[in-house]
Amino acid sequence: MKKIILSSLAVLMTMTMFSQKGKVLEGDWKSISDIQKYDLEFDYSNVAIPEFEKEIDYINQKIKEKEEDEPGTGEIWKQKYFSDRENHFEPKFATSFNKRDDQKVSKDFDDATHIMKVVVNSSYNGWNVGVMRKAARIDATISVYNKADNNQIFSVAYEDVRGADALGYDFESHVRVAEAYAKLAKSFMRDLKKKG
Repeated sequence: MKKIILSSLAVLMTMTMFSQKGKVLEGDWKSISDIQKYDLEFDYSNVAIPEFEKEIDYINQKIKEKEEDEPGTGEIWKQKYFSDRENHFEPKFATSFNKRDDQKVSKDFDDATHIMKVVVNSSYNGWNVGVMRKAARIDATISVYNKADNNQIFSVAYEDVRGADALGYDFESHVRVAEAYAKLAKSFMRDLKKKG
């Protein structure tokens, strides 16, 4: 138990040291500071996976490994890989975002005048074997559009956003990656409060 706590503290300290700062690609923070409500969208169409040329190569390798270990589990893994996005990552982003200020995001805000699109550029699941672990990481671009004309008014990129459970109970990869999505939302809201 002591090792888990010490390991968790080390990961938290590392994550704090690498606090994310967004690189503004278009517009400025002030242009979105008065927006109260966003219709939330996610885009995974071009996700890079470290050490693989394409995401599909990673998926195919994992399916093959799972099938070799236990026939029939490859397709189950694949379904979970994709469903984790809607079941874990996206809700974690929205919850983290919504608890930080009056501004809110939801995939159900059809009446919102602006769209917030989170484009996931890369993803790494990390790992946890009890006494040692490595945080998950994502790179993402968050852009804001006027819904009426689909005109982009703001865009910011975040790299190496790390996620891990504070107490070390993130043996399932979706838990670690979901924490990276929460950290992404936290970083965005922190920058907005500071610079908006």
